[in-house]
Amino acid sequence: MSFLIWKTRIESATGNIVAVRACADGAEPWFWVEAGFIVQMIKQGITFNTYREVGKDDWRKGARVEVYNDKFLRTVANSTEKDNLESLPTEKV
Repeated sequence: MSFLIWKTRIESATGNIVAVRACADGAEPWFWVEAGFIVQMIKQGITFNTYREVGKDDWRKGARVEVYNDKFLRTVANSTEKDNLESLPTEKV
């Protein structure tokens, strides 16, 4: 099973992702999920990709999300800039 991420929640003080808006690929609804839980799911073999709007009502699956330094989320290094987690809509907390 794979999941999609279209929005991130970032801690203002550190710039770290603390939560993501995610859902199962091809499903609804979208949920806010803590980054630590996503890290554990990825370590168990679950796949996450970014999901972004490229045109009106035209959405595309992007970069694969991976775990960095055993606790942070990032996208694979060879992904295009537009597909990265950092280019998704963001909320700061």
